Amino acid sequence: MTQILIVEDNGDYADDMAEFLREQGHEVSLATSAADMWLALTKSPAAVVVLDLGLPDEDGFTVIPRMRQLYPEIGLLVLTGRVAFDNRILGLQLGADHYLSKPIKFPELAAHIEALDRRVRPQEPSLPPSKWNLRVSARQLELMGAVIDLTEKECNFLHLLTINTRAVPRQVIVAGMGGDEADASRRVDMLVYRLRKKARTGLGQDLPLRSAYGEGYSLSAGFSLS
Repeated sequence: MTQILIVEDNGDYADDMAEFLREQGHEVSLATSAADMWLALTKSPAAVVVLDLGLPDEDGFTVIPRMRQLYPEIGLLVLTGRVAFDNRILGLQLGADHYLSKPIKFPELAAHIEALDRRVRPQEPSLPPSKWNLRVSARQLELMGAVIDLTEKECNFLHLLTINTRAVPRQVIVAGMGGDEADASRRVDMLVYRLRKKARTGLGQDLPLRSAYGEGYSLSAGFSLS
């Protein structure tokens, strides 16, 4: 999960972007102006800022160097309609990590965010494995005594990830869902969304599920089977 701050004054576009990224498991907040952005950064941390240059109160080209001075550890991704080559060079010279042009497909944006987060994320001390237990026959997921019931497809999905040490490609998961590929792909996304929500509500903790664009899904914590 990445903490993302989207700075975009087009409300509909920002909402659509935020909804997609939340479905990928990220924590997303929104700001519609530079002033809102600075205020948001003082209240809660962000690992990655997605910045539109055309803000109503401050030009993005003045925001970038100030961001670099005040928050050098934050990943800064510019997403803008200013596609001229000179603008791209200027944005990168001022300190942007990525300079992307609108319109962009949200899966591509998510891939850039995940790559940037991996690069800027500080190294954390290793933690003991989480005490997740998948009860396959009972179709239940347990965490430190708390238990939630799973559907057959949810249980099969988690079991598939548990027995694989590498990310399971989407096409493998889709094949297990049945139906045509386009429809099955949408159902995989909905299954993941429901699982994340169910774990957060019933177990009080985010599901340790990692998604990587173009790679598939994997678990970021050890699961035991019973």
